[in-house]
Amino acid sequence: MSSRLILPLLLFFSFTRADAADVGECAAPEAMTAKLKGEDQRSIASAQRITVDKKMVGMIFTMNPDRSVGYILQADQPMGERASKICVWTRLANVRLFDARKPGLPAEALLKAPEADALRRCDELAKGGKVSRESCGSFNTMKQKAEAHGERVMIQGFTVEKQADGTYKPNGTLATLSGRLGGSVDDFPDHPGWGIGGVLTYSSLPDGASIINAVVVYPEYTPYGLSRLAER
Repeated sequence: MSSRLILPLLLFFSFTRADAADVGECAAPEAMTAKLKGEDQRSIASAQRITVDKKMVGMIFTMNPDRSVGYILQADQPMGERASKICVWTRLANVRLFDARKPGLPAEALLKAPEADALRRCDELAKGGKVSRESCGSFNTMKQKAEAHGERVMIQGFTVEKQADGTYKPNGTLATLSGRLGGSVDDFPDHPGWGIGGVLTYSSLPDGASIINAVVVYPEYTPYGLSRLAER
């Protein structure tokens, strides 16, 4: 399956803060590409997001060369089909890449908080009606269990919020894309999605209470993403 959105790759150029894309902003592919070119953004990975109604829509992950700023974008069509609209799902700061082709869970991708802190925070969030208790767990435990099925961390970044002065600051949440690369639906006959699947996880910091923000399939790096992995 093609991993390419029908829009140009996100490449170079300089930008001003006033030109920055905002979360929730949508535009035609050409307009969004031009805007992100102005922020020196490049595509590093892609995936198909599974929506609530079981449809697939393309997601693409970007960062600038120094990894200080990145975006998670969503199209209104699957990867490989012509999108009429691209929207900004999340803006990230301090993007990190991990090589999910290699077995194991990198120590630097894990959080330092003990599991008890995460579970305590999950209880608080559930009592406040922000999450269901069943959907919340410890980041480290969730990723260790997923790695046993070949689902490994690909990308991490801190989600940010726009401030009154137009700058962006981290809002205490870590976004993590993990996936199983090069898999097949035949790899796990009882759970076909495991062979091609992945998730976008949001974790509160510093405790590590985590929920799955999006379920994806066919995650993969772009050529540029692979070239940046080679720098590690």
